[in-house]
Amino acid sequence: MLGYSQAGKNVWQRFLQSINQGILLTGLQPVTYRIGGGAAEGPIGASVTQAADPCFFKGCADFKPVASSLEKLWTLESNAKVLPLRLLVSDLEVNQNDITAMLGSIQGDLAKGASAGVLGVKAPFKGDVFSSDGQIIYKGSTNRPVFILATGPKEQVSSVLNEIRKTLALKGINDARISIIESGGVNETMKAQLISGTPTAADTGINIRIGGKTYSPVQNPQYQFIRLNPGSTGLSVATTKKWTEGSERPDFGIADLERLSITGSQTLIAGGMQINSIQISGLNVKVGMDVDNSVESGLYRVVIPAGSLPEQWWVEWDRAETDKTKLGEKTEGFLPLMTTLSRQIAASANAPPAAVMCFALQN
Repeated sequence: MLGYSQAGKNVWQRFLQSINQGILLTGLQPVTYRIGGGAAEGPIGASVTQAADPCFFKGCADFKPVASSLEKLWTLESNAKVLPLRLLVSDLEVNQNDITAMLGSIQGDLAKGASAGVLGVKAPFKGDVFSSDGQIIYKGSTNRPVFILATGPKEQVSSVLNEIRKTLALKGINDARISIIESGGVNETMKAQLISGTPTAADTGINIRIGGKTYSPVQNPQYQFIRLNPGSTGLSVATTKKWTEGSERPDFGIADLERLSITGSQTLIAGGMQINSIQISGLNVKVGMDVDNSVESGLYRVVIPAGSLPEQWWVEWDRAETDKTKLGEKTEGFLPLMTTLSRQIAASANAPPAAVMCFALQN
């Protein structure tokens, strides 16, 4: 965090000012704490702009040295009858990339019905960027993500983050990203709209034979139909017919692949088939799968549980373990943190799956 205050260009100070103004414009009064070293120091006043001073992070002048312990914000006691609004200003890098402690601390507020939201900007940074295990992975100047992670009543989370975003824009910072995660804001479950073979083309939208019976797309409109041709080693299914380039990763565990019985309602293991990639493009997703020659023709589906589908910018701003590009411009652990929070909030509302993509395969 020290690197933001050392970068100059006044962006960090404007960012901090916008937080105070955004809170006040919603009729709330901020109470500020300095989190670190296993403790929450404060209240230290009503303004977060003290963090414009490098000593706030270095531990000089009147500030004690600190180390990462972001979870302490959610241990601060509040009026038991009122769900508090908590705003954490951080790069969200935690020691050893272990987000367990923070998620565990947030659980108390989520159990009381809290929603969550995050606002992110890439601010000028000058200094050392460390990995979660304390290794320097970048030195010098860069534009580095900094976030406001908010939890609390959904109306307050939404109104405060949006007011901060507007204030940032008035101060010339107009590239802020924002996500609001609400238990009641679940979209309708997405279905498969497009299927294709990889790396070569396959026959789609045709009748296929499964277990000696012919299945027709006309009679089964909820399914996408595909017959793999020689040279095809896999397939992909997407939630939109007009696919545009998105952010792609190897399978990161957000989707389940199942085989459906044609004689009953039970689900089976999809033997010989596995997910190899997931691509996020806006609100849509494409899932790529490897298909062995031994895979049986049958009915299959990809299920993405409620809250498990990340927003595209979460993927783009996350620094995966294998990532070797733009290391200083990404945050390790951002994607799992936000996806886990989203999944927990959706689960509390018994929300329907984010996507259920069914397909009939003749191999």
